[in-house]
Amino acid sequence: MQLFADAWTIVRAELTLLHRFPKLRISAIGVTLIPALYAFIYLASVRDPSAHMTELHAAVVNQDQGVVYREQAVNMGQDIVKTLAEKKTFGFIPYDNLDAAQAAVRRGELAFALVIPRDFSANAVPGNQAAGGKLRIYLSEGNNYSAAGMARRFAAELGHQVNIGLNEKRWSLVLSTAAGSADKVTQLREGVNALQKGAHQLEGGLKQADAGASALALGNATLGSAVEQLTEGLKQIGGGLRTMDQQRPADKDLAALKSGAADLANGHAGLGQGLQELQGGAQKLTDGAAKMRDDTRSIPLVGGKVSDGAGQLATGAGQLSAGLQTAQKGQAQLADGAQKLSANVAKLTEGMGAMGAGIHTMATQLPPDTKLTELANGAHNAALGAKDLSAGLAQLHSGSRELAGGMDMLVGALPKDIALPDGNPLGLADSVEPEIEVVAPVPNNGAGFAPNFLATSLWLGAVMSAFLVHLRRLPVAAAQNASAPARLLGKFAPLGSIVVVQSLVIGLMSLLLLGLPVLHLGQYLLTLVTTSITFLLIILALTRAFGDAGKAAALILMILQLSSGGGVLPVELAGGIYQLISPWLPFTYVVKALRASMFGALEGGWLAAWSMIGVGAVLMALCACFVGKWKLVDEAEHRPAMDI
Repeated sequence: MQLFADAWTIVRAELTLLHRFPKLRISAIGVTLIPALYAFIYLASVRDPSAHMTELHAAVVNQDQGVVYREQAVNMGQDIVKTLAEKKTFGFIPYDNLDAAQAAVRRGELAFALVIPRDFSANAVPGNQAAGGKLRIYLSEGNNYSAAGMARRFAAELGHQVNIGLNEKRWSLVLSTAAGSADKVTQLREGVNALQKGAHQLEGGLKQADAGASALALGNATLGSAVEQLTEGLKQIGGGLRTMDQQRPADKDLAALKSGAADLANGHAGLGQGLQELQGGAQKLTDGAAKMRDDTRSIPLVGGKVSDGAGQLATGAGQLSAGLQTAQKGQAQLADGAQKLSANVAKLTEGMGAMGAGIHTMATQLPPDTKLTELANGAHNAALGAKDLSAGLAQLHSGSRELAGGMDMLVGALPKDIALPDGNPLGLADSVEPEIEVVAPVPNNGAGFAPNFLATSLWLGAVMSAFLVHLRRLPVAAAQNASAPARLLGKFAPLGSIVVVQSLVIGLMSLLLLGLPVLHLGQYLLTLVTTSITFLLIILALTRAFGDAGKAAALILMILQLSSGGGVLPVELAGGIYQLISPWLPFTYVVKALRASMFGALEGGWLAAWSMIGVGAVLMALCACFVGKWKLVDEAEHRPAMDI
C-alpha cells in the first residue's frame, strides 16, 4: 500500500502545478482537445469526397460527327455528354476548342479533359474491330496524382458504360427487329389464312368443275351416239337421193330435149322463110286476081261474073297477104322464143346433169331426221355440261385470285434478307476503349504523393526545430539594445540554418535514396529551402504572438493544410470551408511548386507558386518582427527548451 500512497503524494504535487500556473490548465485542456480536433479536421475533409465530385471540374470536348447506321442517325458523343450531365460524376464543362481545354488541364484549372473524336460513332457503333471507338482522356498526373487516378478510373468506367449503352442500342435494334418479325409473322398468318380460304374455294370450284366435266363427258357420249345415228340417217337420205337420181331424165332424153328444142328453133326459121315466100305468092295472087278482074270485066256474058269472082279472089288474096304478114311477125317472135328456149334448154340439161351428180353425192351422206334429233339432244347436254364447267371454272378463278393474294401477302411478309449484325464478336462486345493521354507524367504512387509528404516533412522539421529553443527568449546582454528586425534575424538565423540543412537533406534523400523524378532540379531545391524558411517563420510568428500555445496552433494549422492543401485529394473534393481556405494556406502553393518542379506540371506555373511561398515568408517575418513581446533573460535562463 505504501506504493500507492507514495504515488498519490506525487500526483498531488503535480496537480498543484495546475493551480500555480493557470495557463497550464488551459494548455492541458488544449492538449486534451487537439487529438480530437486533429481527427475531426482531417476526417471531415475526406469523409465523403464523392459528395463533392461535381466541384472537381473537367472538360468535355465533343467532336463526334455521328453516323447513319441501318437507316438510323446515331451520335454517341451527344449521348455521352447527356449521360455525363445527368449522372454528374464530375463538374463537366463543355468546351468547343480542344486546345483551350488541354491548356486548362495543363494549368491545373481542370482535373482532366474528355475528348470524343470526330469519328467516334463511325468506329464504335458498327463494332468492326475491338476497341474501334477511342475516348481520349487528357490528364496531368503531375498536377494532382489522385485526380489523375480518378480520371483513369473514370475512363475505364466510362468505356464500360459506353459499351453497355452500345450493347443496349444493339439489343434494342434486335428487339425492334424481333418485334418487326412478330408483325411479319402476323402478316404471314393472315396470308396463310387467305391461302387456306382460297384453297377451300379452289376445292369447291374444282368439285363443280369435276361435275361439269362429268356432264360434259355424258353429253359427249350422247353426241357420239347421235353422230352415229346421223351417219345412218345420211345413208337413208342418200337412198332417197338415189331414188331421185333414178327418176330423173336420162342423158339421152335430155339430149333429145335439147335436140328437139334446136329443131324447133330451126323449124321456126324454115317456117318463117315459107311464110315469107307464101306472102310473096299471096301478093302475086292478089296482083293476078286484080288484073284478072280488070281483064275479065270486058268479057261478054261471063265477064262480069268472072270479074266479080276475080275481084273477090283479089280481096281474099289481099286478106291472105295481110294475114300472112301478121303470121310472119308472130312466127318471128315465136322463132326468137324458140331460139331462147333452145339455149335455156341446153343449160337446163347441163344443170340437171350436175344436180343429178349432187343428189347422188348427198344421198350417201345425209342421216335421217331422228338421228338429227338425237344429235341436237346430245349437243344440248354438252352445252349444259359446258355451262356447269364454266361456273366451276369461275369459282376456280376466284379461288385462284384469293390464293394469289394470300401468296402475295405471304411473300410481302417475308423479309427480303436477314439483317445480320455488323462487325465481329470481339468488336461488338468491346467496341469502345479509353485512350489516356498524359502530360506531366508521374512514374508511380510514391512520386505522385511525394509533394504532399515532402511538404509535411518540412513542416515537421520546422516544428521540431522550434522545440530546440525558447522562441520568445533572448539574452538580455545581446538583445537589450537591438532593433526588432535585428532581434528576429538573430533568433531566426540559427534555426533557419537548421531547417535549410533539413530541406537539403530531404532533397538529397529524395533524389539519391528514393530516386524521385525531378524535372527541374534547381527549382526543386529552391522550393524545399524556401518552404523550410517560410514554415519556420510561420511557427516563429505564432509563437511570438501566442507563446507556446502558438506551437499548438501550428499543429492545428498543419492539420488544416493537410486537409486543404490538395496534396492527397483534390481540394474540390473536401468541399465547404476547406476549399474556401485553401488559397490562403502556404501548403497549397508548396505542393504546386513541388509538382511543377518535379513533373513539369501546371504548365510552367512554378514561379507563380514559389512567389506565393516567398510572399508568405515576408508576411510571416513581418508578423514575427512586430507582433508579440520578446522576453529578455539573463545568461542563466538562456538555455535550450529541451531537457537535455
